[in-house]
Amino acid sequence: MEFNVRPPGRNCSISGRAFRPGESCWSVLVEKNGEIVRQDIAEEHWQGPPEGAIGHWRCPANAAPESQRLKLDAESLFEYFLQLQESPNVVQRQYRYVLALLLLRKRRLVLEEVVEVEERPAMRLVGSAGEGPFDVQEEELTEDEIGRLQQQLFQTDRAAA
Repeated sequence: MEFNVRPPGRNCSISGRAFRPGESCWSVLVEKNGEIVRQDIAEEHWQGPPEGAIGHWRCPANAAPESQRLKLDAESLFEYFLQLQESPNVVQRQYRYVLALLLLRKRRLVLEEVVEVEERPAMRLVGSAGEGPFDVQEEELTEDEIGRLQQQLFQTDRAAA
């Protein structure tokens, strides 16, 4: 019998803790709701295979190396957002829109309302420390374009560090 098993996860199935580079874990296959599911368990949480396990083994955990972990601090993003505030450049407006979305997710910006600016929908945002308001026009970007712009932001941040 052949199984299609996903590669090791980046987090322990028990604790949710991210695996560290070079760490080993235990992987176990179990049946849940008629499907074969892989669970990766940190060594400190391993108590042997659960009852009814199909198989188990020890393997290297799939930890992302520190250099690949993409981290952007909200204040740095906010400073960049402010720098792009009056930019007429289309690409920089797109960056500003993506930055606004990231800052909303990080709760550094708060959506006050949706307004129209130059006959286009825009988000009226305020900073979590009372800055603003800022009107950010919606950009018609595909998921791929948003992903590309985010990736470029991460690379820019890493180069500046």
